[in-house]
Amino acid sequence: MATKKKGGSKRSAGKSSARRGGAKRGAKRSSAKKGGAKKAVKKAALRRGAKKAAVKRAVKRAVVKRAVKKAAVKRAVKKSAAKRVVKKAAVKRAVKKAAKKRSASPLERVKRVASGVVEQAQSAVSSGVDAVKELGENIVERVSS
Repeated sequence: MATKKKGGSKRSAGKSSARRGGAKRGAKRSSAKKGGAKKAVKKAALRRGAKKAAVKRAVKRAVVKRAVKKAAVKRAVKKSAAKRVVKKAAVKRAVKKAAKKRSASPLERVKRVASGVVEQAQSAVSSGVDAVKELGENIVERVSS
């Protein structure tokens, strides 16, 4: 009874590779291998090309995004600068109008200045009175202790 072969075919030492056509087959095999290698190289090159293209696209997108952001910032800066100029002009106009209104009558100006002086004097007197009270309290504390 014949036993089953295990693990595929095994070469016997007696047979020559020439009789089996091993040289031819080997040549075929090596060329086949070379073809496979060529295909693999082509695929790798294609993949590399695809990766490069993807990287280029990503770089372009990043550049475009940066440009868009810069443009937006520039626009915002221009708008804010314009707003500032408009605000300054409005403030100047308001100040000029107020100055014109104030200088309507010298008597009104005298009244306004006098009332300001009176307010300052009142606050000074009240703070002076508070200071004198505090001083009196300090003296009483020193004498009594």
